Amino acid sequence: MINNFHGVWAIISIWTAGISGVVLIAIYISRSAKYEKIGTYLINLSISTILIQTAGGLILYSQKIDPGSFHLFYGVVVLFTLTFLYVYRSEMNKNYYLYWGLALLFLMGLEIRAIMTLGRILD
Repeated sequence: MINNFHGVWAIISIWTAGISGVVLIAIYISRSAKYEKIGTYLINLSISTILIQTAGGLILYSQKIDPGSFHLFYGVVVLFTLTFLYVYRSEMNKNYYLYWGLALLFLMGLEIRAIMTLGRILD
């Protein structure tokens, strides 16, 4: 059951991060203060979906289901990127929505790459 959840939630997480990233960049370009609540909501929603996806992967890994070393690598890179964004969140205040938009698009790319490498191992 968790295996199906992890597979379906991956698509939800990818689309959420991608759409949120594009909308955040559009908010930055428009420089309108009336969209700030929407931007903050999209950031929180995207991070939540990514963390739920990662938690599902960790549950599967704890059940001795081997995803392949490359898939595991990209999962760790996603967690490292989220940690990096959390640590440097105060430095991103100048162009807040631009940085978060680009970061979410980067995370979307990492998630796509993780799906593409499912089952592959280092030789």
